[in-house]
Amino acid sequence: MGEKKFKAFISYAHADEEWGAWLQRSLERYRPPPELARRGGAASAARLAPVFRDREDLPVAGNLSDAIRSALADSEFQIVLCSPSAARSRWVNDEIRHFQKLNGPGRTFALIIAGEPGASFIPRREDEECFPPALRFELDADRNLTNVPAEPLAADARKTGDGKRYAFLKIAAGMLGVGLDDLIRRDAQRRTRIATATAIASTAGAAVLAFAAVAAFTARNEARAMRAEAEGLIEFMLGDLRDKLEPVGKLAILEAVADRATAYYEGQNPKSLDDAALARRAQAMIQLGAIDFARNDLDAAQRAFEDAEARTAALLKKAPNDPERVFNYAQSVFYLGQNSLALGDIAEGERRYRDYLRLAEQLVKTDGTNPKWRLELAYATSNLGSVKYYAGDYDAAIAYFSDSIEARRALMEAAPGDRKIASDYAYALSWRAFAELARGSYATAIDLIREQLGVYGADAAMTSEDYKTLDVVVTAHRRLAEANLGLGAVDEARKANNDARAIVEKLVRREPDNANWAVNASHIYRTQCYLASLAGDKAASAAAARQADASAKAACRHRPCEEWMIYARALALGARLSSPIDDADAASAAADLEKLMPDLRKSATIDGAATFAAASLALARHKRRFAGAEDSIELSRDAAAVVAPKADLLPAMARIRLAALHLESGEPAKASRIISDLEARGVAHPELAAMKRRLGAPDWTAGR
Repeated sequence: MGEKKFKAFISYAHADEEWGAWLQRSLERYRPPPELARRGGAASAARLAPVFRDREDLPVAGNLSDAIRSALADSEFQIVLCSPSAARSRWVNDEIRHFQKLNGPGRTFALIIAGEPGASFIPRREDEECFPPALRFELDADRNLTNVPAEPLAADARKTGDGKRYAFLKIAAGMLGVGLDDLIRRDAQRRTRIATATAIASTAGAAVLAFAAVAAFTARNEARAMRAEAEGLIEFMLGDLRDKLEPVGKLAILEAVADRATAYYEGQNPKSLDDAALARRAQAMIQLGAIDFARNDLDAAQRAFEDAEARTAALLKKAPNDPERVFNYAQSVFYLGQNSLALGDIAEGERRYRDYLRLAEQLVKTDGTNPKWRLELAYATSNLGSVKYYAGDYDAAIAYFSDSIEARRALMEAAPGDRKIASDYAYALSWRAFAELARGSYATAIDLIREQLGVYGADAAMTSEDYKTLDVVVTAHRRLAEANLGLGAVDEARKANNDARAIVEKLVRREPDNANWAVNASHIYRTQCYLASLAGDKAASAAAARQADASAKAACRHRPCEEWMIYARALALGARLSSPIDDADAASAAADLEKLMPDLRKSATIDGAATFAAASLALARHKRRFAGAEDSIELSRDAAAVVAPKADLLPAMARIRLAALHLESGEPAKASRIISDLEARGVAHPELAAMKRRLGAPDWTAGR
């Protein structure tokens, strides 16, 4: 197979990190009997090192996906730690598939550490399954899952199985290519020799035990004092210091704080950590996950949040009625729900958020006067509103958001000087405004956004150094521009978008790696492109379109593009098609957009359907200019057929684009029905006016 950098790659869920550390230490410290190593036939078999274990060998700030793929390619064997956590981990499953794609199944070893093999096939015991799907089912030639059950062979480290040492030797024998019986016999002989030598040495050492005991007592007291001081610093770093650093807006600084905390706990013996230390470690993992989420490294965020969930769940199990432990567990559940929605898994996001609501209700039941618990319930209510929003049920979403607003308003009035509660109230206003925009209730959205910005006060100004607040303020101005455009108030829209642009450029200069800010910038430049085209400034419109595209590409610069980033790129390319620099620029943008269309067409999300409609419309108009009406009609009719079944779920702006697709495809009656419905809601977007002019022409096809 050629020389490999690593002897083995350990795949595991981070809830099983202690097992991963044990296995890595055991493999790297193990010295096989020389004659057996030679019998295995490989010089490299003389040692089972080095071993790759990602939490040990990778900096948290690195591109984990690329580094892991590289390490898998450079590992001779793969060892999968099998447990219920591993069975649920998408990450572990992908590592198995990728390794076997490179090396085939014969070099992957399974080590059962918890759970039950085959439990997924037993009703009501599915959660006990320990094998990931890639071990549970056969893989085809492309290493994709089939429906054919597999029968994986595994070493069983459970007390009811092989036991820890015997299971380890099974893995070692497989890696060395030697007989298990020989290895066990040699291992027993070696351990007997060590035990004998230890017994002899212990007699000679008895004389110094008294002195050692005194020294150990003194050292232990000093160590306890040092640990107390260190953990006090960790608590400050993860609490007060984090609250002070978040407004600064530097992910690298926040990451350094969490990374130092994590490194401290990784350097401790897990058995020596008390419950408070374990809770702080979980808090550090949540902070790391939140940073990964901001950078759009959703796989890394998922792993960190799963790690935090496992630790907080274990602590809650010890004291199920402890409100602080319920709260800490609820935080990990919330972040997993948020990450699921970002990954496009709305069902899993809703399941997590409903669990979060249950935990928040448990907290309020414990102490209904505690503002912290009441705020958690307000968060949970708003979260379910976001799920309804992404499902296209805007009326239900608004009901949830309204309840959350009223709960936060009461808390804000009870604590008029509390900036955090005021900020939380403003954020709830922003979510309802977002849903009102989707419903086409633009005037209501404008009122809500203005109230939101008023709550922030000076923190919302361009000169503010509170980057945490500016993060939401820039989105508020962008949506204010969208709402004013929806009412046909072009000058107001231009003013709001200019404010958004000034702030987002400040944010991006501050933190170029922040994917959220890069995508926000892309949307703002795209609106600038449209506003410039309305003013007849073709050069400014083309320049803004290029900026929108560059910002969308920048969001993917250090990571694989997720769906929502692809949506931003597609919309930016559509802007380039509407305002090209020249024919070559238009052709280049069209070619790039065509590559994205198959994935957009298959998207199951509402945002995906809305983006597909906008991208199809841009391509159809491009074809009308360069290929003729026939190609434009065919593309428009096909796109409308894909989007129309979701028409009732689409945001208002997407419905405008659907109407335009109907008009492009030669179906004016369908376009008229949508236009009439939107006008009845008070929508007066310039696009509606343009379509009405075409429909009112003596020969409406003249403008086609």
